[in-house]
Amino acid sequence: MNKKRVIKLVLLFIIIVIFNTLILKECNLVYDSITLSYNVISDKQDIYQVFYGTDMEISEERSVKASYEELGKEEELKFTIPKDTKQIRLDLGNQPAQIKLSKISLESFWKSVSINFESIINSEDKNQIQSLTKQSENIIINTDGSDPYVYINLDKNSISTLNENFNFINLAFKIALCLITNITILILAKIYRSLLSLVLEVKTNRFLIWNLAKNDFKTKYAGSYLGVIWAFIQPVITVLVYWFVFQIGLRATPMGNFPFVLWLIAGLVPWFFFSDALQCATNSMLEYSYLVKKVVFEISILPVVKVVSAFFVHVFFLIFAIVLYECYGYAFNLYTLQTIYYTFCMCVFVLAIAYSTCSIVIFFRDLAQIIGILLQIGVWLTPIMWSVDIIPKNLKWIFMINPMFYVVQGYRDSLINHVWFWRRTIETFYFWSIVGMLFVLGVVVFKKLKIHFSDVI
Repeated sequence: MNKKRVIKLVLLFIIIVIFNTLILKECNLVYDSITLSYNVISDKQDIYQVFYGTDMEISEERSVKASYEELGKEEELKFTIPKDTKQIRLDLGNQPAQIKLSKISLESFWKSVSINFESIINSEDKNQIQSLTKQSENIIINTDGSDPYVYINLDKNSISTLNENFNFINLAFKIALCLITNITILILAKIYRSLLSLVLEVKTNRFLIWNLAKNDFKTKYAGSYLGVIWAFIQPVITVLVYWFVFQIGLRATPMGNFPFVLWLIAGLVPWFFFSDALQCATNSMLEYSYLVKKVVFEISILPVVKVVSAFFVHVFFLIFAIVLYECYGYAFNLYTLQTIYYTFCMCVFVLAIAYSTCSIVIFFRDLAQIIGILLQIGVWLTPIMWSVDIIPKNLKWIFMINPMFYVVQGYRDSLINHVWFWRRTIETFYFWSIVGMLFVLGVVVFKKLKIHFSDVI
């Protein structure tokens, strides 16, 4: 083994150790709440409420409500409470009723522990409860006032079980993330020459890319009276339509303290760019078929040309959004500059996908239509026009595995929430791991199929 190879292996080992150390130290799943759930059958529709705390100072701020609506039918009510809760108060509606409770449990990360019925039946701190008896797997409660409640001390062993389960899942998550990162690094190390050559081709032809992108942007609207102005009119009209439908038609409420239109545009800006850039980059080889057939032309720059072309509209749209924020009184600040980082993330993500899709579409033309359909579905699966907070916490991960969730959330962090990207350690590691793997796949597919392009196109 020569000296040069030894140095490379040592550097590779150091890189892997650094990344694994960062993951094991910094990447932790968020564990700040647990879910209290129970099934209810009652003869009255009512609002059930849970107060929580460590000292049980009662306040509305430290409570959660749920509605029981189907008379005589069993419903599951769920309440999200802090993980350090030691005592809860179950408020059983606002009127006299006969209530049957069952399957009372605490849940977190797919682990559920039952609450002992005896802790409810033997509770000495209760109010306006006429009778409270155990019947098989149920508790029958008869209330006789407008404020019936019972206090429950949560079992330390139950909380400990949930904590141990979280620690196990958190460790498994870290190990999985380390494996994904290590595999990505090893693959990158193996094909780094191909990646490096691709980067060098882009760098060498950067002026050509710029000129082709400008020409592509102008050509797209050539022949129309307004020309390239249409590129800017379309997204603005789309935003106005969405705003009218959701805020005027459906009367969408402000998201937190922010006007809905500002919250909406922060999600639409990155999605429009992603959608336009991906579709155009996918068809780049077909559109520039005359260049693909040229032996001396570096066709690897064509997807980049399309992304840069779409970037022109994105810049305008982003400026439009910032001006709109200014009009509403939200001034430009340092966090806004973070949109540059998230735009870069999106460009790399698009190219990572596009190098695969632009290669495959030459042999399978239906892929372009399939991508169009997937993007139509994706705009609704990504929390752009709705908030991910409406999704139960145990299901949020389904939507968060979408890399565009990271970008959309990042734009909102930059324009609304004012959160730096390095504060979202797990999401950042996950995003770049996925992008890295997609980029490796894209480069491999592109290099393998490249030699056949001119024969098929």
